[in-house]
Amino acid sequence: MVYQLEDVKGIGSEMAKKLKEAGITSVEILASSKPDNIVKLKIKGIGNATALRFIKSAESLLKEQAPEVETPKLDVIEKPKKAKATKKAKPGKSTNLKELIKQQAECNIGLVGHVDHGMN
Repeated sequence: MVYQLEDVKGIGSEMAKKLKEAGITSVEILASSKPDNIVKLKIKGIGNATALRFIKSAESLLKEQAPEVETPKLDVIEKPKKAKATKKAKPGKSTNLKELIKQQAECNIGLVGHVDHGMN
């Protein structure tokens, strides 16, 4: 079975049309592309994360078609690792004050009405 670009999860007919105009005409070409190369096409709505998702979806479609054929892994951009949680600041220390302020929740309280609408 031959898959079309529209069969890839997340790619609709308009996105498939834009990809074909840019030179990605089949699922095989999409699966063997690098995310950077797809981003360089400057198609609106495609960033690194979206390009990587399209490539992985295309690879999984091809694996369904021929599970014994392994698609070659190309340079895949990994998501940046999250920073480790910082230690909680002790009450007496002010060295991590900026970090502590960034971690605190923000709460906005608003009041609707006018002074002339006061309560009796």
